[in-house]
Amino acid sequence: MLEDTILENETRDADIQWNRIVELEIAPHPKVQYPETIELDYGMTSGVLQVNVRAAMAGYMLRHWNVDCSKGHKHDGNEMQLCLRNPAALYGVQNALMAPGYDAESWK
Repeated sequence: MLEDTILENETRDADIQWNRIVELEIAPHPKVQYPETIELDYGMTSGVLQVNVRAAMAGYMLRHWNVDCSKGHKHDGNEMQLCLRNPAALYGVQNALMAPGYDAESWK
């Protein structure tokens, strides 16, 4: 055990990114040939999967799932089968740049 005391700003309660929950709307990529298959695979409702994730994990999750977060979903549908419908949800998420194609400047 550490002998030092934990400072208030080092506690879990002080970690804003960990405590913030971001609601992401994931949809089939517009360039994918069979979007209905993607909807079934992910259990989407009306073509959208609502995912609640901690802000601290959002960029990692979007990269792991290979979700196209670019404006206009410019990536190839064969490369990425999912896209982010609400990129504004990533505003203030510190690791958002890890998300494939995400560029905060292009969404202003």
